Amino acid sequence: MARRKRGFTLIELLVVIAIIAILVALLLPAVQQAREAARRSACKNNLKQFGLGLHNYHDTHNYWPPLRGGTLGGTQNEMLSGVAMMLPFIDQAPLWENIKNFPQGDQGGSPIAITFPHPPAELEVFLCPSSTVPVRHISGSAQKSYCFSVGDTISNNFTGLNPSTGIIQRFRGPFCYRMCTRMRDFKDGTSNTICMGERDLGNPGNLMDQIGHVASGVVTVPSACAGTAANGYYTSAPNVDRPAQFWAYGAPYYNSVAICLPPNSPSCGDPGSMSMISVSSRHPGGSHVAMADGSVRFVNESINTTTIGTAGLGVDATVTNLGGKSPYGIWGALGTMNGSEVIGEF
Repeated sequence: MARRKRGFTLIELLVVIAIIAILVALLLPAVQQAREAARRSACKNNLKQFGLGLHNYHDTHNYWPPLRGGTLGGTQNEMLSGVAMMLPFIDQAPLWENIKNFPQGDQGGSPIAITFPHPPAELEVFLCPSSTVPVRHISGSAQKSYCFSVGDTISNNFTGLNPSTGIIQRFRGPFCYRMCTRMRDFKDGTSNTICMGERDLGNPGNLMDQIGHVASGVVTVPSACAGTAANGYYTSAPNVDRPAQFWAYGAPYYNSVAICLPPNSPSCGDPGSMSMISVSSRHPGGSHVAMADGSVRFVNESINTTTIGTAGLGVDATVTNLGGKSPYGIWGALGTMNGSEVIGEF
């Protein structure tokens, strides 16, 4: 007798396909979560390298680099980011030597010029792996995910110039124009003060995405800046830009985060004026910040900000005084060096 050949029926084949589809649907989110966990860990490690670099810089110079500084006059005109100055302390000494020596006496010239000695490729330590890396600016400038904290200082944070006295004054956060912070300045404690934070590189496919982008203008009132966006997208901003594209330019617009609006909020500012750039990232639910003691914390975007969006919240009234409690809740308190706030768990 002839032996009958066995095979799958159509129904059996469909059942097998359905089982495989269910397994893929169950496993894919777990794989994505594992990948994001790895990216988040790498991002945390990058920020920790910056924190350790700041401490090594302090050990060498007895102070931290400024928000912006460099040579006075020339084509640079004190617009070099403090990040460039700390390159030797994050294993990028050759790049710093190129900047320091070319052109002679001007430390590379303008940090946004095509002639500036930008790194030929993106630097891994500069980039959060969870961010999409856009095409470089025409200048060839590298991009950077990590910025210095100016604390809850908004007004005059481009120059720090007090309009009433004409004197440059310190910001309430660790970094400001010309002035350098020492460990003794952290009256609230280094473990209670943010020194750096993430800022996403920006979605190259949609400028209206608020994460990593900045709305031109409105910066004096945080609640007004918050009102430029809804559901994660800018809705009333006249112009939107991506500030992460200039790694070495020291203006607050390109090189700072302000601890006012919570993580992943809208940002507002102008390249040549005061700016309020929010901490932001593509990590679900929040962003990393580096504390002044060198540790790195993940901060939830729902952290307490107390008075944000309430009536009467106006221009930063404490900008002329290093002391005083922040009006921006626990989040703002983490941005001040000498606010005398009592900070619990966050």
